Amino acid sequence: MTLLRLLLLSALIACSVASHAEGNRPATPADLARIQQLQRHVDRLSFGPLGPNNYTLCKARAWLDMALIEYHENELTGIVQDSMAQADLLLQRLDADPGYLGLDTPIPYASEKVRPDLWSVVDDLKKQGIAACTGCKLAKLEVQLVWTGHDKWEAGWGHAEPFARIAENLAYEVQVDAAKCNAKNECASITKYTLATELLFDFDVSLMKEGKQKLEGIAEQLKKWKKVDSIQITGHSDKLNETGDGLYNMKLSQLRADFVRIFLVNHGVSADKIKVAAMGDTQPLVNCTKQRAKKDRLALIACLQPNRRVEIVVEGERR
Repeated sequence: MTLLRLLLLSALIACSVASHAEGNRPATPADLARIQQLQRHVDRLSFGPLGPNNYTLCKARAWLDMALIEYHENELTGIVQDSMAQADLLLQRLDADPGYLGLDTPIPYASEKVRPDLWSVVDDLKKQGIAACTGCKLAKLEVQLVWTGHDKWEAGWGHAEPFARIAENLAYEVQVDAAKCNAKNECASITKYTLATELLFDFDVSLMKEGKQKLEGIAEQLKKWKKVDSIQITGHSDKLNETGDGLYNMKLSQLRADFVRIFLVNHGVSADKIKVAAMGDTQPLVNCTKQRAKKDRLALIACLQPNRRVEIVVEGERR
């Protein structure tokens, strides 16, 4: 074999390894032990005040069900670890605040967003503010759609179609339940505002004019509610980090969430209703695997934009 052929072969191997490195994460017995540990955690909470139909607890269980089945499929894509991590995060938040409502459903690396019609059903139900009322079925529907996207990503639509059928049935059932929820309590509401940090802050926590107007608008809306039970403000960042400090993204998301809290309080929103959390880069909405090279840095920054956000979730009764 000539030197040139050797060099070409080495280059091809290197490119192949680089392109599959992120997905080459085989599940291990340690992962199985952790899944079982988290399942016991879910069981303990479900037998407590939360009950088995709690929306966030059901979502954690659904992530673990997915992780366990994919573990036994000898997965190499990292979907086992990513699903397990999502369940772990939800359980940590429930431990800290039993009233926490985990409305976000990130799409892991080894999945893709499919069936926009069913995701639209999910989004509409959340806008109606009845996620807590619909409980398990809505949570299961969201994770089932992620699972469908994983099978599509891994083996094509023919392999994913049976998973989509399950999601369709869940979507029908959850809409029936939602109608019952609305009939019982037309005033109850959960509203979520998602604000891109680029529209709020010029640099770190320097508020821009447009960001000020958006926050003032939210404050005015909240004053018109009949009753506000709770306001959860959560800061998020992307995975970019110029400082090298591993805690930088967490600190930045905390600063931005705190800033929004102070702004709302200064504009007449009751401080005792507000809780603040920082998630750093642990709950991305998008994964940008195609823009990882240094030459694509601007494309990477643009792709990661949805991950840089502040979320405000309000529970209570509208007038």
